[in-house]
Amino acid sequence: MESSANTRERILVTARDLIHARSYNDVGVAEICQQANVLKGSFYHFFPSKRDLTLAVLERIQADAKTMLLDRAFDPAVSPLERLDRLVAATIELQRESAETVGHVLGCPVGNLATELATQDEPIRVATAKAFDGLQARIRGTLEEAGDTLFGVDLDATALAMVAYFEGVLMMAKTQNSLDVLRRLLPALRDIRVTLPAQVAGAKTEH
Repeated sequence: MESSANTRERILVTARDLIHARSYNDVGVAEICQQANVLKGSFYHFFPSKRDLTLAVLERIQADAKTMLLDRAFDPAVSPLERLDRLVAATIELQRESAETVGHVLGCPVGNLATELATQDEPIRVATAKAFDGLQARIRGTLEEAGDTLFGVDLDATALAMVAYFEGVLMMAKTQNSLDVLRRLLPALRDIRVTLPAQVAGAKTEH
């Protein structure tokens, strides 16, 4: 007899994959149950609503990204700016693998949900913003480790700009269904800089 944990996991993974391949609004509870081979009663036992399922999916996406992407890219043994190159390379590879499986560049699963639902569902908006905050914090820490090579740079704004660029390129690649967009544009991520106002940068030189 299958355990409850296995049933919940199957629902979660099925929903994650279906929503990423298509969209939140295009995937219904009935289809998720059919694809996961579970009864609706089992679905609602674990997830009172589709929103609750989606929030759990977002948590799972972040856990997967940490293991499969972020921990590998942001290896402390690697020089700070090289970590950004590793993030880019790993992202392109993951998008290539999913495109070969599904037949379309899928983009960022968090970005897709944010674009679709941020103005419609506040808990999901908050959850997607939290995911972006996590990536921004990783990048910000890496920039800080780069030290004097980024003198005069606003690290917070630069990290945020890098996340915005990262997500924008992924959205454009999905829209154009083109891995070449990723290959041509994502490597420029490491060169993004938002400089501090002159008076702030000058004050830092005095300390």
